[in-house]
Amino acid sequence: MTASRRTVIAAAAALALPSLVSAAPKKPKPPKPCTARVAYAGPPLRAQLGAWQFDAAARAGSSRLAPVTSDKLEAAFEQAAGKMQTKALTAALATADGAIWTQTLAGKPGEPLPSRFFWASVGKAYTATAILQMVEEGKLSLEATLNRWAPEAPNAAWITVEDLLGHTGGLYSFQNDPALRAEPGYKPPERLLAAANAQPAGFCPGAAWSYSNTGYVHLGRIIEAVDARPYHEALRGRIVERLDLRETDILAPRQVLAGMAPLAPTGPSGGTDDDATTPYAAGAVAASAGDAVKFWRALMSNRLHGAEQTRRRFMRLYPMTGVGPSHYGLGVMVSDLAAADPRASDTWLGHAGGLPGAKAVVAYSLEKQAYVAVALTGEGSPEATANLLLSTLPKKV
Repeated sequence: MTASRRTVIAAAAALALPSLVSAAPKKPKPPKPCTARVAYAGPPLRAQLGAWQFDAAARAGSSRLAPVTSDKLEAAFEQAAGKMQTKALTAALATADGAIWTQTLAGKPGEPLPSRFFWASVGKAYTATAILQMVEEGKLSLEATLNRWAPEAPNAAWITVEDLLGHTGGLYSFQNDPALRAEPGYKPPERLLAAANAQPAGFCPGAAWSYSNTGYVHLGRIIEAVDARPYHEALRGRIVERLDLRETDILAPRQVLAGMAPLAPTGPSGGTDDDATTPYAAGAVAASAGDAVKFWRALMSNRLHGAEQTRRRFMRLYPMTGVGPSHYGLGVMVSDLAAADPRASDTWLGHAGGLPGAKAVVAYSLEKQAYVAVALTGEGSPEATANLLLSTLPKKV
């Protein structure tokens, strides 16, 4: 393997992978009671993206798609698969001219290939999209506070919808609760919120950043209240049907989806990762890689909400403290590969996610002006695979 090829693999493999499940942390010291919002006092925010970068992403996401084959992409895909312990692997890449390549590997030769993969926390981008649509429709405000829907949540009077989207509300993330992790089987949103409400907040709203799956469970409940229908039905209508995504589903509670690649954890599963529908609005998307790329192209080309909302999602980019070198906006991540490897120069606008047995990433590459999506079951790095695929393309900027 050449030095440059090792660089692209190492740079992406070190990127953050937000997880729906994590090891139980040490019990934090309870913060002082909150009496109001607090100004952000964490590490500096990332510089904002330029208007020309949004314009380029919109142009690259607006071209008509046409399936293609590519020996270079096939070789990169097979190289990545050979270096990981995956049970199943899928990928799609779309260039600015609309050429889209897809591939899937799984199981033994002759076995049917899965038509869907679980995208874990990438589903947060779909949840955030529905929320921003509601804001655009005048049905919801980002400044609305959580006590309108969940007054029992810690500091609900000062946590805004924007805090929930951006992980700045200080809410305890449900998957860290040892008792919840010990419970087998599906757990409804009410159980997840009860577990989180029993724990103190990590900080006063606005003061810091901390990845919280609980915030997205609240967002799911808000979507249900505003749209007057179950979360999965709301997102199917607002996103899946709107874009005619025929290989995407928003998982309903306890749904067993035929054709979805089964999760393949290498160790014993905990109580928060033994049913893919437990995470609810924190991650409920099952889709092909091609459909994941179509969704991200639509988002970045302002076909799911207007340009103002798209850019607002990337306006305040918080360092993902305790997670990795990326930055977080409103259901989106900005990943500067140079933060992981100084030799790298690309920046991705996307979202990643994972839980034991499944990992995924979808992104737009600023440097290549291309969209990529990778999902896998078993063990491996979807980011490294995505970067290896992108390395076959010439730089556009």
